Amino acid sequence: MRTIAATLLMIVSTAGAAEPTKASQSIYEKDIRRATTSQGMTKADLAWHALNTYGWDCEEVTAQEAPTREGFFVITCSSGEKLRVYPRQGQHPKITNINGTYQ
Repeated sequence: MRTIAATLLMIVSTAGAAEPTKASQSIYEKDIRRATTSQGMTKADLAWHALNTYGWDCEEVTAQEAPTREGFFVITCSSGEKLRVYPRQGQHPKITNINGTYQ
């Protein structure tokens, strides 16, 4: 009985697990070779690229907006920084500030 209850609890807690959001939770922390795509990224992966690839103050992505017609979407970092993310074919995303620049 105890084993069944423990198994059910594990299934329920795993099924309800939230998407990782912190750069330190990104799969890229364990295998940087995977950081060469714009496909299937979690908020943690976006935070990792913003912080480690571009140097933005973005330890965690707290919000992600829908893609725009212009081909980018906006993320909000725990620091309050808003960044534009441009997914790119076969490479990591381009990430700029909300105005589209790097400063």
